[in-house]
Amino acid sequence: MIRNRLVNNIVLEIKKNLIQEGKFDSIIYQIYRDIINHFKKKQNFSEVYYVERGDEYAEFEVKCEFEEKRRFNHPFSIDAEADFDEINIVITYRPEDFPKSMVDFTAELKETITHEVEHIGQHNFEDMYFGPEKHLNNFEYLTSPSEIPAYVKGLISRAQFKKITLTSAMEEWFEENRLKFDNPTKEWPKVKKIWLDYANEMRIRNKVKKFR
Repeated sequence: MIRNRLVNNIVLEIKKNLIQEGKFDSIIYQIYRDIINHFKKKQNFSEVYYVERGDEYAEFEVKCEFEEKRRFNHPFSIDAEADFDEINIVITYRPEDFPKSMVDFTAELKETITHEVEHIGQHNFEDMYFGPEKHLNNFEYLTSPSEIPAYVKGLISRAQFKKITLTSAMEEWFEENRLKFDNPTKEWPKVKKIWLDYANEMRIRNKVKKFR
């Protein structure tokens, strides 16, 4: 009887996690679809989104700005930040690199949206909340309690879209962001291990999407 009760509790917890994850997936897809549509039209946009989670909800605005730069040093760059009720995204791109760069662009866009929506959740839902944080350097920022889940979930999204392993997605991210590290050779292996440990722990608890 006790064993059956424990099994039932575990099943209920898994179902709850899947339902909550599904709500975030839905809002992430809506934002992604809207950004892609406006990118193709070369139109900046602003839209308000709403997500419910149990008895709590979050209402937030997404603002996205597109900057076309023919002399830009990369095919594209996506910069984003989130507050409790707002996500701001700036996409800089070289027009001659599209549509050939669309796959990489889409993968990074989905990663970015997933990352920032995680922060919206942290600001608005009690069980996701983290207190104020101070980061003295990039390493502390990347391994802080609020950033670990945001980076991991974002990179799982990238890995799934590109059909690669999470480790490969992390290595791609590192090559794109190597210059942000004070000592990449020393710091990156530590960051990667922390991220992978978190991903594996959350996978066991059914709190992240499946990944390879």
